[in-house]
This record gives sequence, C-alpha cells and structure tokens, in this order.
Amino acid sequence: MQTYGDFLNFNPHLHAIVSDGCFLKDGRFQAAPVFILEDLEEAFQYEVLKMLKKEGKINDAIIENMLSWNHSGFNVYIGGRIEPDDKVGLGNLARYIIRAC
Repeated sequence: MQTYGDFLNFNPHLHAIVSDGCFLKDGRFQAAPVFILEDLEEAFQYEVLKMLKKEGKINDAIIENMLSWNHSGFNVYIGGRIEPDDKVGLGNLARYIIRAC
C-alpha cells in the first residue's frame, strides 16, 4: 500500500503484481481469460466500500454520494501480459519488484 502521490499528497492506493492464470497439476500454466477492466474495477470498488462500511468508516449516505460522482476515485490498471520468453518484460518486472514504492 502506498499513501502518497507524485506530489507527496495523500493519495492512498495499492500496487499489486498478480498472476493471470495458474499452474495445473501436470505442471502446465493455464492463462486466465482476458480481464474486462471495467468489471474488475467495479468489483474492486464494491469490495473496498463494503469493507469500509463493515469497519464503520463510512455509511450508506457516503457510499451513495461517492457512487454519484463522475469519477469515484477508483481506478484499475492492467499492464500487458508478460510471456515466459519475454526477457525485456521479465527484466522490467524484476526491477519493479525490487524498487521500493
């Protein structure tokens, strides 16, 4: 979790590296179908708002207010798929992993 933006302003957000598939019992990797970005963003927004409500941090009125905004503040970015033989992509990913947010 990162709590600041480019200008050191309060901007809580997450960075995550997530596999887009899984290994089968026979050792083969099965890639997941391509994600629909809008669906993933909506699911993430729903889960975060549900968690904040459960923790007593927000209520239904705040949720309704946020959902009425043109841009709710939720955004999901999915980078390109990195194939096993993509040495440049794997190198970029490795540098990203070791670089502190």
